[in-house]
Amino acid sequence: MDHLSERLKNLLIQVQKLDLTFDELKKKNDDLELKNKNLRQTLSLREEKIKALKEERELIINAKSLKDVGLSSKEARHKINELIRGIDKCIAQLNQ
Repeated sequence: MDHLSERLKNLLIQVQKLDLTFDELKKKNDDLELKNKNLRQTLSLREEKIKALKEERELIINAKSLKDVGLSSKEARHKINELIRGIDKCIAQLNQ
């Protein structure tokens, strides 16, 4: 009987250790999930910024091309405004 009681005691200790380990791992998992969420948000913001910078670069390249072709500043500005309106329409369609 003593032997059985000792085994039950050891089993209880092991269960308590497992419970502690489970709690620690659950907390670590929760922390990692939060960190993952924050990193995904940061990535999304950076991707949006990259997209905006690429569009701006494209506008600058187009403006330079228009100037090289011989369009005046007024004509180039008008052409850029047309391009911006086109981009805005595309964004509006994507948001629908």
